[in-house]
Amino acid sequence: MQRTASGTLVIWAVIGAVVALLLDVLLESQGFSLPGLPWFAIIGMLILAAVLLVLGWPIKKWNDGDRTKEIDPLQAARVAVMAKASALTGAGLAGWYMGNAAYYFLSAPGIRNDLAAGMLFAMIAAAALMIVGLIVEGFCALPPQDPPGAEAA
Repeated sequence: MQRTASGTLVIWAVIGAVVALLLDVLLESQGFSLPGLPWFAIIGMLILAAVLLVLGWPIKKWNDGDRTKEIDPLQAARVAVMAKASALTGAGLAGWYMGNAAYYFLSAPGIRNDLAAGMLFAMIAAAALMIVGLIVEGFCALPPQDPPGAEAA
């Protein structure tokens, strides 16, 4: 599995922002209420980032040479997949919350500032999830192979 490219993350963030803006315009034009403050989402993203970091730390230690505890390869693969999914989801959600915040700031300046500020907090939490996902992806990278003919350690 290859590491997540920064261009892919940018594409996910732009898609999230555009979808949020279009959905906000559509909802408001149809008389529906706009999304509210996502406090549970903020807490959930931060908890997910912490759990991912805790799951990835033993893999980092193993890759750094501390092999006192065995690592289950299937569990390591699952953590790598979770890290990649977190990076992509964090990028998409950061774009989503950024799009919502932009719409709230621009559509009714001064009136929806509290909602926009909440969306910015959510964007920061989503960006933190993305960054932790990228870091744990690095934890799960396989160490380089020894060149042919090298002595075993």
